[in-house]
Amino acid sequence: MPVRQLYQDLAAVRALVADGRDRLRDATGDLDQFWLNSARQRLLAVDDELILAASRVGGWSRVLTGTAAMLLAAAATALVTRALGFSTFWVVACSWIVALAAEYPVRKWTIVRLAPRLGRRRLARAAVTVEPSRPRDLAGLPDALADARTRLVSAILRAAGPKHWQPAYLARAAAESVTFTRLAAADTLLCQAIDHVEHYLDAGTKEQP
Repeated sequence: MPVRQLYQDLAAVRALVADGRDRLRDATGDLDQFWLNSARQRLLAVDDELILAASRVGGWSRVLTGTAAMLLAAAATALVTRALGFSTFWVVACSWIVALAAEYPVRKWTIVRLAPRLGRRRLARAAVTVEPSRPRDLAGLPDALADARTRLVSAILRAAGPKHWQPAYLARAAAESVTFTRLAAADTLLCQAIDHVEHYLDAGTKEQP
């Protein structure tokens, strides 16, 4: 599946989840209640997972980042060791060792800082108009979030491809692919949010005379 299509799907899911958060806020305000607090936290976490699912940094970007880190570390080490009077052999050896040691942590730190920004920008570019479900009362929120989950599951299956819809493949993809790991986490969190809203509604119904 084209990456652009995945971003459009995730942008649509993100819009529905944001509408669900707005609906929850409009219906309950800042009411401090366990099930509501749990639902709010999970809906926010869903948004984070969707952003990270769209934040994959390409291989060339990783290579360029790592190479730049190595060159800078090697150059700085060479200047320091020459200033300290080290021989050419030790200048080269120390520069090589420091470059190797600096490459991975610098590349990882840069990607960790850069990835969420990339994800937000990609989803913002792919944003589509989504018509929220009605009615907009709290009782209709679980169904509205279920619509968001249906779109998310469809996006996951579309990304996997029709030849790879077997549970074993999807489980392996969730374990090996960062994108699928994030999508699986978003799906779990969305299910939990739906469950917590339903718990709150059920508790309110039981308390009525």
